[in-house]
Amino acid sequence: MLGRLRLITNALLHRDRFEREMAEEMRFHVQAYADDLVRAGMPRAEAERRARVEFGGVESARQDCRQARGLQLFDELRQDLRYAARQMRMSPALAMAAVVSLALGIGANTAIFSMVDAVLYRTLSITNPDELYFLGHRGTTPNGSLSSNYPLLERYRALDAFHGVTAYTLFTFPVAIDDGVEPVNGQFVSGNYHAVVGTSFAAGRGFFSEPDRLPGDAPIAVISDALWERRFARSPDVIGQTLMVGGRPTTIIGVTAPGFHGLVSGARLDITVPLSVKALDEPEYLDARDGWTSLTIVARRNTAVVEERARAMADATFQHYWMEPENAWARRDSAPPRSGELLPAARGSEGLRRAYRTPLLVLMAIVGIVLLIACSNVANLLLARAAARRREVALRMSIGAGRARLVRQHLTESFLLSLLGGALGLAVATTSIRIVLSLLSTGRNAVFLDVALDARVLAATAAISLATGVVFGLAPALQATRVNVGTALTRGDVPASRRTRLGAGRTLVVAQVALCVLLVTTAALLLGTLRNLKSVETGFDRANLALFNVETYDPSFANDQRIAFYSALLERLQSMPGVEAVALARRSPIDFSTERRRFSVPGIEPSRGQDGVSGNVVTPDFFQTLGVRIVRGRGFTAGDRAGAPNVAVISEAAARAYFGEANPLGWTVLLGGEELPVTIVGLAADVRHEDMRESPPPMLYTPLAQPAEAFDGSFGYPGHMTVIVRTQADPLAIASLAPQLVKELDARVPLSYSRTMEQQLDAALKRERLLAHLSTAFGVLALVLAFVGLFGLMSYSVARRTREIGIRMALGARRSLVLQQVLRETTVLAVMGVAIGLAAAGAATRVVASFLFGLTPRDPATLAAVAVLLIGTALVAGYLPARRAALIEPARALKSE
Repeated sequence: MLGRLRLITNALLHRDRFEREMAEEMRFHVQAYADDLVRAGMPRAEAERRARVEFGGVESARQDCRQARGLQLFDELRQDLRYAARQMRMSPALAMAAVVSLALGIGANTAIFSMVDAVLYRTLSITNPDELYFLGHRGTTPNGSLSSNYPLLERYRALDAFHGVTAYTLFTFPVAIDDGVEPVNGQFVSGNYHAVVGTSFAAGRGFFSEPDRLPGDAPIAVISDALWERRFARSPDVIGQTLMVGGRPTTIIGVTAPGFHGLVSGARLDITVPLSVKALDEPEYLDARDGWTSLTIVARRNTAVVEERARAMADATFQHYWMEPENAWARRDSAPPRSGELLPAARGSEGLRRAYRTPLLVLMAIVGIVLLIACSNVANLLLARAAARRREVALRMSIGAGRARLVRQHLTESFLLSLLGGALGLAVATTSIRIVLSLLSTGRNAVFLDVALDARVLAATAAISLATGVVFGLAPALQATRVNVGTALTRGDVPASRRTRLGAGRTLVVAQVALCVLLVTTAALLLGTLRNLKSVETGFDRANLALFNVETYDPSFANDQRIAFYSALLERLQSMPGVEAVALARRSPIDFSTERRRFSVPGIEPSRGQDGVSGNVVTPDFFQTLGVRIVRGRGFTAGDRAGAPNVAVISEAAARAYFGEANPLGWTVLLGGEELPVTIVGLAADVRHEDMRESPPPMLYTPLAQPAEAFDGSFGYPGHMTVIVRTQADPLAIASLAPQLVKELDARVPLSYSRTMEQQLDAALKRERLLAHLSTAFGVLALVLAFVGLFGLMSYSVARRTREIGIRMALGARRSLVLQQVLRETTVLAVMGVAIGLAAAGAATRVVASFLFGLTPRDPATLAAVAVLLIGTALVAGYLPARRAALIEPARALKSE
């Protein structure tokens, strides 16, 4: 086999030499035979003639030689490619339409496949990622939780099932820059983080054995490759340089390799700091056992221990820890008991995949249907051209061309079209990926993905291109070679029978319309869902609201300085022209945050299923600024401050859950694990605070001026606050002035995430916007392709029936009758496709039922609108060919071939 491959390769690479040697060898054989005949007494001229006759056709012998060497297949392929290129030059419009249709379909599939690969299947760029696991716990919720605390981490470290156990917790660090402070996303990690995770480094080193409880001589940090490029222009002497992180000089000891951004999927973590630095600000953090502290535990499994045994050991350790007396708080709030879990970490955390798995798979199905429609379009075009080339094919077959050879020739043209479409599709994919990433990278919880057209994606694109070449090319190739040679040569291009006319081409058009109905219905439902969510009643006035975040986590901030800064910020903003009201809140509505507080009413049992309230810390003008109505009692006043009785305002949902029909005003309730007594002084209207799809949660509001450790860990006042400003004009104008204002008040405070309330709500609907916008774009594309398919088919039908129409009109047929006949044929095809499509949509749209809001998968108004749209599009597509048919002159038509 290797020898044969060498012969073929040498012949291909040195074709001229091969042909020359083959010709010389044939001349030698002819000449040698002629010499033998001369020696036998035959004259030279007759001997040479006799030798040539008995040797046979030289070209035939050459072909046999090429066939024996394996070159004939390559020669025929080269001929087929030249023929295909010539056919494309002869029909540039058809070639362009086919290539563009395929490029749009293949490009869309490549783009979505790249997203699916990046989100669902790509593993982390670390050492042996399959050995890495998250140590979580599961209770009544199916997804479980990764939030743990440091004492539990120490328990897991005692297990020999793991080579190493580490942990991380996310944090936004205030990093000093030339003209202020920049918030940088990062993480606190245990001192062996990089050793356990298996991170590679572009420069320096990571954390391999740093102590968690002793800070050492000076804080140190590892930065990402992206931060190295952005802040240090990839300077080679970055190691040893100092950053001011959280008010502390921090030495850079390493830069992670490109492509590693931590274990949180979709996040960009640019700075990593040891937990020992966090312990400086919160000394009790490493020993806290009164709750989960958002610490995520990661372990590298010992390869000598099978996964099932490691899971069992982790579960036993968790159960033992769970039953310790200090964890009674957890057992009280979670029943039945939780179990320890070993979750694969090779692809990072599960949150992003859980949120986008179904949307991406739905989009993958949608673009697959778009590609099928594009293939149907191209197949119809090739069927039309195959019918026009019946005499050519018959002539080729009459002189000896085999059907297999002709089918291969047509398929070569199809493959060439598909490869050109795939090449152009890469440009479409690149643009589509940028659009998708722009949709995902908005809002506070922006999703960052490294979506590159790497070798796997390019291989997938090539496979899709070749597969589409077979899908749309095989039927036209078989149809083109299924001819009666005698009839085609003697009678020319005979119009097909009515049964034939209702064959492959019309079947493809009906399929196109049906698939288009399915896509447009899905897009209409998702677009309607987005519209319903954007117009849902939220319980507050969203117009003319500007928001931005301020962080006062700098360790140099004392509690009195923090509250003084908040007060000064409110005064400065309130004095600005155009500002109607200003408030501070730890959380703003629909900002991706959640906070559950224990809430109990002495003597009253809560309604079934209640496990606490959603808490918020606000300033007195919060309700006025957001336009939240106080239903009963009062809001907060300046008198609700430290030293005064603790007060709270609850929402109507909280009142219904805990008080039923009773009046909650004046009741003293107990908050948090410390059971802090708080008196309810007001009842506020319900607000959709956490999810626009869900009913308003039970809310509890407490005043910022009454600090309590039970509300906010070790801080007397929250270190993170959202500033909410109601303006009379454009809220973005206020947001643009805020950074300078905050800097003038205190340069230590970073300002982040400036937005309007409308932008915040849009960010909360990121997944819905992605689905709605992309499905709409693909639905419009499918509609255009279906229009082109119908238009092309009816145009070809009219052109093929020119003589027939001319005869009918010569015999007295009215033009209106011809117009009606063509439109009737178009309408029949459209109605058949719409009927099949609606039946399919009724079943297929159940897949997106979980994404719908205010609509059902079989919403009658949506289905009716789609049916009218598709039939109207079909009538427009058929009207132009029908009008052309009605304007045919009988005399000219009778002379046409």
